[in-house]
Amino acid sequence: MSVFNKKALKASKTADAKPKNHTILVVDDEPSNVMILEQLLQKEHQVLTAHDGRAALDLLKELPEPQRVHLIITDQRMPRMSGLDFLREAKHIVPQAKRIILTGYTDFEVVVQAINQEQVFRFMMKPFDRNELREAVSSALEAYRAGMQPDRGIGYIVGQHPKLLHAMEMVNKVADADSPVLVLGETGTGKELVGRALYEHSSRCSKPYVVLHCSALPETLFESELFGHKRGAFTGATSDRLGRIAQADGGTLFIDEVAEIPMVVQAKLLRFLQFGEFQRVGSDRVESVDVRVISATHQNIPQMIEAGTFRRDLYYRLNVVEINLPPLRERKSDIPILAEYFLKKHWKRRGEGRLASDTLKILESYDFPGNVRELSHIIERCCLLSESAVIGPNLLPPAVLVAYGKSLSGVETTTIEEAAEKQAIHFETLNNEVLKRVREEARQRAADEVEKQFLAILMEENAQNVSAAAREADMQRSYLHRLLSKHGFKTS
Repeated sequence: MSVFNKKALKASKTADAKPKNHTILVVDDEPSNVMILEQLLQKEHQVLTAHDGRAALDLLKELPEPQRVHLIITDQRMPRMSGLDFLREAKHIVPQAKRIILTGYTDFEVVVQAINQEQVFRFMMKPFDRNELREAVSSALEAYRAGMQPDRGIGYIVGQHPKLLHAMEMVNKVADADSPVLVLGETGTGKELVGRALYEHSSRCSKPYVVLHCSALPETLFESELFGHKRGAFTGATSDRLGRIAQADGGTLFIDEVAEIPMVVQAKLLRFLQFGEFQRVGSDRVESVDVRVISATHQNIPQMIEAGTFRRDLYYRLNVVEINLPPLRERKSDIPILAEYFLKKHWKRRGEGRLASDTLKILESYDFPGNVRELSHIIERCCLLSESAVIGPNLLPPAVLVAYGKSLSGVETTTIEEAAEKQAIHFETLNNEVLKRVREEARQRAADEVEKQFLAILMEENAQNVSAAAREADMQRSYLHRLLSKHGFKTS
């Protein structure tokens, strides 16, 4: 039997004297951690709790409005199911919720990979600092609001390149129609932003906007996620559930990576697009809803049609209007504009910042395989690491610097190993002082990170007792105090 905080669940159904800003789900198998997080957050937010991933999934499924969970905070190391495994399944139920994971040193690489794959908004090392946690929660909820309530107008789609302006002109022309729209573009070009712009400029903007992320779904769940199911329709279907189509009634359904939908489900989606009718899994009753469908993909659907993996008739139904988004490498003149936009976005709490001319030059030479999303992540990284108001090229990721070195040297590489082997040669094409700073600061950051992680483990193993930790590490207590202060550890 699953165990979760029924008191919190009940509270979500009743009116508080003072409305809570957001709903946050906390998942941790250590009751003391749950209590600390609940105390930190409950003053401003509605807090739900569960003590493992399975119980948390049950909680989400039983909530009357699971999409109203705005943020999930989970431990990584838990019995029955890891934090990352839980978040992957929770994404099917609450795709818009932001996700923060609490982790120890041994899980560090796995969690960083999850962040790079956008499975996690942020991670925090345990034991966490309370002020840092509050800041992480604030950032996550701000990102949630930015995603769910974009600016009126399409100013948040940034650029002046003719190819982008043509796409935005198409948005303005077809936004208020009910016709299906297919948005095409590589990963990271802003397809979901276009979907939201179409919704925000339509007469349906006061109705629901529901997103289905097909790339995150296992094949067996597509039909249930799209159309819903009746209780008992399959193993694990413990209650009736609305699908995304029914949730979007009166509004707009955005199907991200529509080319991932299995052929058997494609036929049922085609019927819905033709007649506005569908059946839930396990039900004979035909239901009708009024929904506009906007879909997106980075794949070449005509090639998939020829290969027999996508229905031609469904393609024509989805593609009444087609909007093509150019990759960033085809609109490099927009890189300075975008870089400035992201700099202002990510530098909010630290006054005015700017990119050094060398930094911008290197960015303009890069092809950005991850497109605008990758540029945003790079600028955010630079803002987090910079210790001055001017962001120098030494803060750029190594992959960007290596690519810049290749572009100057004319050396082509075909493998990661080959690129790494020739990295020193590529770096020699950079200004010598820049190269020196890159090496020195990278070495220092790596040493500092190892030192901080060592201290965290040392203090945790000694119950935060400085004297005991100093004895175990065979160092003077005063020296350990200085190290702890240097890295921001609280000591009594």
